[in-house]
Amino acid sequence: MSADIYRRCGCRDENKRQFASLPVGASPEQIARACPLLVSDPKHGKWGFYLAGGVDPRTGKRLQIRQATFSTKAEAQKARNAEAVKLDRGTYVAPTKEVYADYLAKWLPRRAVTGKGLAATTLDNYARYIRNDIAPSALGRMKLTDIRRFHINAFVAEQMDAGRGATTIRRMAAVIQGSLRAAEKSALIDHNPSLGIELPAVESKKVKVWEPDQVGVFLDTAAKHRLSALFETVVFTGLRRGEAIGLRWSDVDMTKRRITVANNRTQAGPAIVEGDVKTVAGQNRVIDIDDTLAGVLIAWKLTQQQEADEWGEAYRDSGYIFTYENGEPLKPQYATRLFDKLRVKAKLPKLTFHGQRHENASLMIASGTDIAVVSKRLGHTSVGITSDIYGHLIGSASRDAAERAAAIVPRKAVTAHTLHTHEAL
Repeated sequence: MSADIYRRCGCRDENKRQFASLPVGASPEQIARACPLLVSDPKHGKWGFYLAGGVDPRTGKRLQIRQATFSTKAEAQKARNAEAVKLDRGTYVAPTKEVYADYLAKWLPRRAVTGKGLAATTLDNYARYIRNDIAPSALGRMKLTDIRRFHINAFVAEQMDAGRGATTIRRMAAVIQGSLRAAEKSALIDHNPSLGIELPAVESKKVKVWEPDQVGVFLDTAAKHRLSALFETVVFTGLRRGEAIGLRWSDVDMTKRRITVANNRTQAGPAIVEGDVKTVAGQNRVIDIDDTLAGVLIAWKLTQQQEADEWGEAYRDSGYIFTYENGEPLKPQYATRLFDKLRVKAKLPKLTFHGQRHENASLMIASGTDIAVVSKRLGHTSVGITSDIYGHLIGSASRDAAERAAAIVPRKAVTAHTLHTHEAL
């Protein structure tokens, strides 16, 4: 390994050729080729270092490091020593001209098929964040090897100033962190600058639900539409949109009054994607249904058969429960638009399609259903997740359950101890 400390400037001689640098301990010949100001003025120019050693694995050529951006000799020596350690350890990464946006364009397709891969909807979201937010930003235009933590923090601050939500910003950060982690593993950068970045806190918000009478108003309004069975099913089973749209008649056992959740029909941009449900715990879970919902589904099956007769050969027997008039399975976004239309018609407060899932959970909790049962029906990975989401609903239901349990036990009289307790309260 060879190394050198020197000073250099941008001055040129009378022939407009740049002067040579002035090494520490320069020979008379080197002094003669250097800028006269470097010789006479110790503050003229910048300090730099030259370091050579090892082989660049990407090019097969000998590594040569030159940097001349330092104000003092000590700074140049410190930087040289740091780079020398990297060369010795084999962790040095040569600067690249590749900008971050170009790297992301190559990284995302690889990320989609490596490891556990990415769900189609997640891949679509990642692509949108890269295309609309990260690539056009100052961060996206930077060279990959120049990115530092403060650059990423600056990007986060810009998004916050633009009014982007904390959850959205954290999702963008996940793209940045994942891509730079992969770059470090591939030895394209010598460290991951996204470690320890500053992200906004996500406020825990209570889920919004309608009151039971409002749920009734909505279902009565939806009853006038041919797809009313869809909303009855979601409200009384807690299925996610993709799970409900993905239901097939083969998933329903009318004899045992059960639905098996085996498919998830989602939308990734313009594409419709069929696949497993969101969580492992939710895949192939069995949900018991009540007699009323079973009757609704049977009536819908008869309606669907009538539509098949009317369409004749043009009808497509897709096997899905919820379809258009011609038998084609519903698109997820159509179901959302229909829900919004019916909600407005019913003059009810704003609620998302997913809010019907929360309605189901709130109705079960209010009826005294054990939280473990609620969690299993919803397909949550753990009871803790269910408690975190619906904890504010559990308190009153728990008190009601305690009152009902106490009421079961017949009592002839209230004991003195109980009276004292009430008086103390």
